[in-house]
Amino acid sequence: MKELHPVRLNQLKVEAKLLHKNFKSDFDITVNKYLNNPFFNNLSSTQIEENGKNIRLKDIYHIIATEYGFSCWEDLKRYVVKNDMLFRSNGVGLIHKWFKNYTEANKYHIKYGGYLLQFWADYVICGIEYIQLLELHHYTEEWEAISYNWIEPTNKQAFQKLYQKAILQYNIL
Repeated sequence: MKELHPVRLNQLKVEAKLLHKNFKSDFDITVNKYLNNPFFNNLSSTQIEENGKNIRLKDIYHIIATEYGFSCWEDLKRYVVKNDMLFRSNGVGLIHKWFKNYTEANKYHIKYGGYLLQFWADYVICGIEYIQLLELHHYTEEWEAISYNWIEPTNKQAFQKLYQKAILQYNIL
């Protein structure tokens, strides 16, 4: 099983397309690498050859998901989007402070203000400039309602609205 490091959803899609291409062009070599994958578990060698040569991209997504320990592509996709939707590499310079644990980040947030966000296992404090980059600056009432804290929002309804908007923005990338 592969370890899932912080990754963009688009990177996983590119990985899937390349693997799909490998199945089409170098079937024997590629299928041997993935024979232990649950996708091939209950198939005979004849079925593996038939299914492998006609493998669809959606099957490859499933293979990739199981390689990372997820039961299906939708679970992997949901996990990546949840952890990555607020990260923009072109906005790293707009981050005021970066933390490895929530307690320290929250203390800083309470003392100095800003927006408390999370990227994978990291917690950050940013200003409105970064929120503008995320295209979430139009939702000032919602930000205020959640006390500018993405990790422990004080208003679940407002958070859900922000969360859905953040997903939409992430999927546009």
